[in-house]
Amino acid sequence: MLAIETTNLTKDYPVGFWRKRPKRVLENLSIQVEQGEVFGLLGPNGAGKSTTLKIFLRLVFPTSGSARILGKELQDTSAHERIGFLPENPYFYDNLTAEEFVNYAGDLFGLPGAVRRRRAGELLEQVGLKDSRNLYVRKFSKGMVQRLGIAQALINDPELVFLDEPMSGLDPLGRREVRDLILGLKEEGKTVFFSTHILSDAESLCERVAILNKGRIQGCGELREMLAMGVASTEIVIESPRSELLAELKPWAGYTVRTGERVRIEVTKESDVATVLNYVLRAGAKIVSVNPVKMSLEDYFFTQVTKGSAQPVHGKKFDAGEKRTMKALNRIATIALHTFKEAVRDKVLYNLIIFAFLMIGSAILFSTISVGIQQIIVIDLGLSSISVFGLIMAIFIGIGLVSKEIERRTIYNILSKPVRRVEFIVGKYVGLVLTLAINTFIMTIGFYLALFYQKRSLDLGDFAPLAAIYFVLLQLAIVVGLAVFFSCISSPILSAVFTFSVYVIGHFLSEMRWLGGVAGSGVVKQATAILYYLLPNLSDFDFITRAAHGEKVSGALLLSNSLYALLYVTVLISGAILVFEEREFR
Repeated sequence: MLAIETTNLTKDYPVGFWRKRPKRVLENLSIQVEQGEVFGLLGPNGAGKSTTLKIFLRLVFPTSGSARILGKELQDTSAHERIGFLPENPYFYDNLTAEEFVNYAGDLFGLPGAVRRRRAGELLEQVGLKDSRNLYVRKFSKGMVQRLGIAQALINDPELVFLDEPMSGLDPLGRREVRDLILGLKEEGKTVFFSTHILSDAESLCERVAILNKGRIQGCGELREMLAMGVASTEIVIESPRSELLAELKPWAGYTVRTGERVRIEVTKESDVATVLNYVLRAGAKIVSVNPVKMSLEDYFFTQVTKGSAQPVHGKKFDAGEKRTMKALNRIATIALHTFKEAVRDKVLYNLIIFAFLMIGSAILFSTISVGIQQIIVIDLGLSSISVFGLIMAIFIGIGLVSKEIERRTIYNILSKPVRRVEFIVGKYVGLVLTLAINTFIMTIGFYLALFYQKRSLDLGDFAPLAAIYFVLLQLAIVVGLAVFFSCISSPILSAVFTFSVYVIGHFLSEMRWLGGVAGSGVVKQATAILYYLLPNLSDFDFITRAAHGEKVSGALLLSNSLYALLYVTVLISGAILVFEEREFR
């Protein structure tokens, strides 16, 4: 079985604003990579190297052609369990430590805790980050981030490792360590496929290479055969030759360079070497050395790239159920917990909670200057604080769940693992809802502390606002779904505008439908009816205020609102998944 096999792989990107036209960045890529070899994809910047790797990992989708990775089609993400990937210029999560991030990557692969922690420790030591394991990633230099990327790419002990410009940002010592690491992976029988424009790295590491230029293969095959297509020239070094001899040799010498008493003569044609040597021997000059000068990879690369339309040069031909559900649930839980951890460590979130507590505290201050309505003020301001700041968290964190991952390109690290896109979206949504639930719980504690301070006691009737807080959470769950959905189809700013607008309109849907019914216009009536069923009907949650002040909430109302929120969120997240499945990440 081949590690990688592609057939006429082609990729077009649409360009232009109004009338989009396809721009071809990869054309008819056909390569085969054997298992256990180090294969280099070479080419200048913009040649299509990163696009090729992104196709392999389903970050973008091919326009035509096919590819198989470890014997599986690209659509089969189960192959990702046996793959490691380091993206070009990687970016990781600012609020995680190096050890936490590598453990997070291992958790996405479903590694047992003990194995994951052991592997994380070994890899961080191997890449030289042992002393920085507890340092936040935001404090890392570019070279340290690159080392961390290599560690997370190897956490699952992969059979096939994709490295996109692995030497980028490394100092000479780091470059040597990565080269040793790649050679070590080869000794372990693993396949390494890496892209680079640094030719010395490819020449020292690769058995086979493919040269990519403007999306087309310019040459591919075994490195030793590609560079053994003939001697580029022959260098003859002579000791203390007379000037008359050098003049006689001029017709056959490509260049002549004197260094002290020695003269180096380049003979371009192999057939002229014997003639030059005969002249030198007859003149009685001493021959120091005769060296054939072979073509280097740099020379060959330059030749192929400058040809532009050269035909491919071939050296040796490339012949070359239940458990699944549990794994999916584990990945969703891992992404959700990571989302919660990132949100908790975000200083903005802390500030919002502090503001909420200040608002709740201000309720106590207002209640002291009021007569007879102290408790009403504490309840109203307290619930308003929980609702308003919960809404801000839901919108402004929700719109960043997907967009930040794409903008910072951390999405590459997630989807290169055996994580399906549906798992990513669901995990992100659950993580934020969990964050909101816990922060709402904290603000609720503050609310009851304020109420206790005002009354000096709490009775059974004081817990009536809990039903109102539950309704607030149901609304926030819908708002998060809206934010996730809009973030999959629009920019963060527009996503925030759309989410907030729908939230506001949703509170007036019942009134809008009633107005449409009495307007006397069939078009208006139909339009308001469509909006009523299309947008979330948040007016059904306006029972919050009455519930907060002790009016009994029926079980039927609790059940109907809960089922409505669940159904609407399911539709929103399903829509987000459908959109996200078709997105490409360049």
